[in-house]
Amino acid sequence: MIRAKDLATTFAALLMLVASFGASAQGASAQGTSAERQLAPGVIESTDASSIRTIYSQEFFAAYRAINAKDMLEHVPGIVGLTSAAAQNANDDRRGLRSNTDQVLINGKRVTGKEGGSAGYLEKIPASRILQIEVIIGDVKELDADVGARVINLVTDETAKSSGSFQAGIVEFATGNTRPNLQINYGGEAGALSYTLALETRPRMLPSKLQDDIASLTAAIGRTTELRDREQRNYNGRALLAYDFGAGRNFQVNAFADHLSREDFDTFRTFSSSPAGAVPTIAALDHTTGRDTVYEISSDYVHPFGSGLKFLGLFVVKDKTTIRRSDINNVLGPIPVQTGGDSREERGSEKILRGTLQIPIRSFDQAEVGVEVARNSLDKNLDFYALTNGRRIDIQLFNSDQVASEDRIEMFSSYSWKATDFLQFEPGLAAEFSWLDQVGSDVNEKRQFQFAKPSLNILYNLSATSQIYFNVVCDVGQLSFEDFAATVDREADEIIGGNPFLVPEKAWQLTLGVDERFASGVGSLNVKSFYKQLEDVNDRVPLAAGLSGPGNIGKGRVWGGRVEGSIKFSKLDLPDITMNGSILWQQSSVKDPFTGLKRRIGNLPKYEIAAVGRHDLQASGTSYGFEYNKKGPTLDSDVAKFDQFTTGGDWRLFVEQNISNGLILRLFVGNALRATNTRDRTLYLRSQADGRILQRQFRRERPTYFYGFRLRGNF
Repeated sequence: MIRAKDLATTFAALLMLVASFGASAQGASAQGTSAERQLAPGVIESTDASSIRTIYSQEFFAAYRAINAKDMLEHVPGIVGLTSAAAQNANDDRRGLRSNTDQVLINGKRVTGKEGGSAGYLEKIPASRILQIEVIIGDVKELDADVGARVINLVTDETAKSSGSFQAGIVEFATGNTRPNLQINYGGEAGALSYTLALETRPRMLPSKLQDDIASLTAAIGRTTELRDREQRNYNGRALLAYDFGAGRNFQVNAFADHLSREDFDTFRTFSSSPAGAVPTIAALDHTTGRDTVYEISSDYVHPFGSGLKFLGLFVVKDKTTIRRSDINNVLGPIPVQTGGDSREERGSEKILRGTLQIPIRSFDQAEVGVEVARNSLDKNLDFYALTNGRRIDIQLFNSDQVASEDRIEMFSSYSWKATDFLQFEPGLAAEFSWLDQVGSDVNEKRQFQFAKPSLNILYNLSATSQIYFNVVCDVGQLSFEDFAATVDREADEIIGGNPFLVPEKAWQLTLGVDERFASGVGSLNVKSFYKQLEDVNDRVPLAAGLSGPGNIGKGRVWGGRVEGSIKFSKLDLPDITMNGSILWQQSSVKDPFTGLKRRIGNLPKYEIAAVGRHDLQASGTSYGFEYNKKGPTLDSDVAKFDQFTTGGDWRLFVEQNISNGLILRLFVGNALRATNTRDRTLYLRSQADGRILQRQFRRERPTYFYGFRLRGNF
C-alpha cells in the first residue's frame, strides 16, 4: 500500500498528473463523434465521446400503466436487482462521498447522502412526472460509480402538474401476526422549484424458529431450540427540493429521517439426551427493547463559470442513535426469574464537505480536482450485569465504553482523456490524511493515517453495441468505530471483545469486463472478472486468553467473476416477459490467525445469485412475476470454534391487477418456499490449534413466510 509522506508533495503530484495528460492529449486524435439510432418504438440509443445512453420515453411505458418510477424500471432490461428488495435494503457504508457508488441520478444529479440515496426515491416519484429514463454506460462525472456499471438517470417533466401516489396494504405472517403498511408521496414543479415529499411506515419483522442438534464424537448430547418473535416497525420520511437558477446553476437539498422501534422476544430451551428421552435443562427468555433513529440532511450546489469550467459543492450532516435494553430471564420453573441483563447506547455522527472543480481541456477531455473533509464520531457504552437473590452485580468487561472521532481530509484529481473516437483513459490520484482520537475507561489512543490512492479506468468501444472496460484502483476501507469497543451479537448469542487498534483494510483491485447490448433493445450482457490484493484484512483475531474480536490478520487475495444479463422477450415477437439476472462467483485466501492455515475470508460468500422477472398481459392489465436472491456459504473462525453458514434462496412472488388507470392491486408472498439457513459449528476442547474436538452443533433456522396485499394508486 502506498503511503503519502507529505501533503504538499502529494498534491503537487496530482496537479502534475493533470498537466502531463493534458499535454499528451493535445497531440492525440481530438475529435469525437455523436450519433443517435432508434432501437424500438420509444427507445433511442445516443452515443457520444464518453458514454452510451439508451433513452426510454413515455411512449415505451404507455402500455404498462405504471404508478411510480420503480414500476417503470421493472420493464427496462439491464437493470439487474436495482429495484429488488435486497438492493433497497442494502446500506452502502463506504468511506466518504467520493467512494459512494449510487447508480441513480435524478435530472442528471445524484441525491447526495449516506442514508437517503437516490435509489430510495424510486417508489416516491409518480410515473406522471417522469419524462424519460436514461440507461448510461461510460464516464458519468456526476457520481463515482464503478467502471462498467449502468447508471440510471430519471428525467422529470418540468411542465407536469403536481401529483402524488400512495400505497396501502396488509402483511400477514404465518405466525398469525398481521401488520399494516402505508406510503404517501407527493411532488411537482413550481417554476424553477421542484420537490418530492414522502412518508412511509411498514413492519420490519420475520419470526423464525431455530434448532441446534448437539453431539459429541460418539453420541448425541441434546438439542437447543429458539423461537425469535421480533416486533419491529419502521417509520421514515424524505424530502427533496431543487431550485434551478438558470444558466446551469442549481441548488438541491435532501432531508431524510428514519426511526425503527423494536421489541424482541427470543426464547431458548436446551434439552439433554437420556434413556428416558429429552430432558429440559435450561429455559431462558431474552427480552430486548430499543430503537434506531437516523437524521440526515445533505445538499449540493452547481455553479458554472463559463467555457465549461464548473464547481460542484456538497455537504452531508448525519446523526444516528441506537439504544438497546435486554433482560435475561430463567423460565424453566413456574415463575420467571430475571438472572441478568445488558444495555447498549450509541450516538454517532458524520459531517462531510466536498468541493470539486471540473476543468475542460478540449472538446471531449476534462480534468477534475477537489477536496473532501469529514469528521466521524461515535460515543458507545455497553453495560452487563447479573442478578443474584435480587441483587445487581455489574460485570466488568474490558473496553466496554469508547468515544472515537476521526478527522479526515482527502485531495483528489483525475483526467478524462478521449484518445480516439473509440478509446478513453481516466487516470486519477487521491491523497488521504486522517487523525483518529479514542477515549475510554480502559483505552486512550491517538493515531494518524496517510494513504495515496491511484486509479486508472480504460474504456474501449469495440462497436456501436460493445464496450470493453478495464480498471485498477487502490482503495482504503471504512473503519467501523463500533468494533473499537466490546459488543454483543444477538444472532450468535455471544459477547465480542472490542479492538481499539484496528487499522483500515487496504486493497489493490483489477477489473476487466465487456458489455454487450443486443440489437433492437432485446437486452444486454455484462461479463467481468476481478482480482484483489488485500492488506490488513479485517476479521476476527485473538485478543486475550480465550477472547477474540475484530482485528487485522495480514494479507489476503480475492478473485472471481460476475455475469449480468437481461432480455425483453417482446422484442423477439414473444410474450411480454422481462428477465434480469446476475451471478457472482468469488474465491479468497487468507491465513487464519487461530490455526495458521490458509482459508477463505470469512464474510465473503462463495457466490451470489439474483434474478427478477415479470410477465405483463397488457390486454387484461394483469402482471405476475418473481424475485430470487441467494448467497453462498460463509464462515467464522474463533479461538475454540469454527462455523460454516449457508443461506436458503429467498423467493418473492407477486400477481397484480390494474383495476383502473392509476389504481393497481398487488398480492404477494415473501419467503415463499420457507428457505432454510444452517450453521455447522465445531467446538474444540481448548482451541482450534490444539485440534481436539469437544462437540459438533448443527443449526437449522427457518424464517416464516409472509403474504399480503398492496393497493397502489395516483392522485
